[in-house]
Amino acid sequence: MVKTIGALLILLSGSSIGWIISNIYLDRVRELRELQLAINIINTEITYGKTILSRALIRAAENLSSSMRLIFLESGRALTAGTGKTFHELWAETIEKYREGLNLNKEDLVILMNWGLQIGVSALENQSALNKLVIKRLELQEKEALEFASKRVKTARYAGVLLSLMIIILFY
Repeated sequence: MVKTIGALLILLSGSSIGWIISNIYLDRVRELRELQLAINIINTEITYGKTILSRALIRAAENLSSSMRLIFLESGRALTAGTGKTFHELWAETIEKYREGLNLNKEDLVILMNWGLQIGVSALENQSALNKLVIKRLELQEKEALEFASKRVKTARYAGVLLSLMIIILFY
């Protein structure tokens, strides 16, 4: 009885670890989609609504659910507070602050940093073109992340189950 319960606990924990690891791959895809949504919202707010950048960032944050929400919200609030820093400085600080909680890779972060460097410093038409270009780059990153995740998700889930079964066999 105790052995059976122990084996079930090992199997359950191994499977859970596999699922947790596989969700990391899927979270990157979700975060890239949220970034595209946020930049689309900002582009619409600035281009058609003639909204200032700080308010557009806050409105974009209202439509997000992950840690991306915190980045856009904090950047918008810091810009509203008028700290005397440029948007790029505030953006870089905020991304660095929340970097650990993100599932983005270096290429994704470079795209974000470059966007922060260029937004708000050119004419409205140029900003709209820049936003569309960044969205295209994020779409490519999302496609790459989806391909990577499709290969790794099943592997991670199966590995969790198989490793826990191996441990059960070794102990019993």
